[in-house]
Amino acid sequence: MVSKFSRSGPTDVAPPARLMQSLYSGNCKCSKRIQKGDQIWYDPVTKKVECYSCGRSAKSEAASGISKVADIDETQALIDRINNLKRLPERSAKAESEIVTLTKRLKTIAKTNKNALKYFRQGKEGSVFTARYASVCRKCRKVVEVGDTAIYINSAIICSKCGMSD
Repeated sequence: MVSKFSRSGPTDVAPPARLMQSLYSGNCKCSKRIQKGDQIWYDPVTKKVECYSCGRSAKSEAASGISKVADIDETQALIDRINNLKRLPERSAKAESEIVTLTKRLKTIAKTNKNALKYFRQGKEGSVFTARYASVCRKCRKVVEVGDTAIYINSAIICSKCGMSD
């Protein structure tokens, strides 16, 4: 018996939309009425259905490279990849080393990016913000300049460097 977790590593490939018969009645995004038993396209990622003609045109656009792909910044891509690797039930040494590498890259980005710093502050009290005025870090006494990312905890401002080392 082959385990469902026996893949060599994580994959970023989403399952494709599939053609099936509708189990329920409903409406397509084009406002066409879908009856129970009609041929429809089901997208398992978004869990949405489309009528046969809408799904067929979307599939042909994707095959020819016409469809739009959402742009995500590097920080969010790193965070998503780390989270996906951490969710694996059995991590290989390659996955562990990739987590370490990505985390190091995220730490360098966290000095200037508020979203990266939020990743390291998850589960800890305090809020991450961009400084609107110059202040002094409560821990290291270095100046937090205007525009720097900092953390506000219990009426104290802490620089991003000290906030990550907690």
